[in-house]
Amino acid sequence: MLIVEDEAIIRMETAQAVEDAGYAVLDAPNTDKAMTILEGRRDIRAVFAEIRVPGHRNGMELGRAITQRWPLIRLLMTSGAPKANNFPTGWHYIQKPYDGAQLASALRALLIPYLMVVN
Repeated sequence: MLIVEDEAIIRMETAQAVEDAGYAVLDAPNTDKAMTILEGRRDIRAVFAEIRVPGHRNGMELGRAITQRWPLIRLLMTSGAPKANNFPTGWHYIQKPYDGAQLASALRALLIPYLMVVN
């Protein structure tokens, strides 16, 4: 899983929660670094991104780029703001603040259908 979060403490805590849930983690502080990572790897199955993250794209634009270039990558978005009504179909959302158990549950919901199709 790739975590895209500009707040270093939140990024580190989120990475730890994802690892504790049994997933391998990469992280990026902005969307530019996230795209560089995605372009260099073929093993990323999910991206967890803050909607208001810096870079040439915001988190929503990053999600759209991922959907177009890597349609099998699952998306889990987060923000301190409530989920917008026009949130794209197929994307998942978890409201900040979240805890490790909420994140692990969201990841399972996100990835289990994918694993059933791939395997």
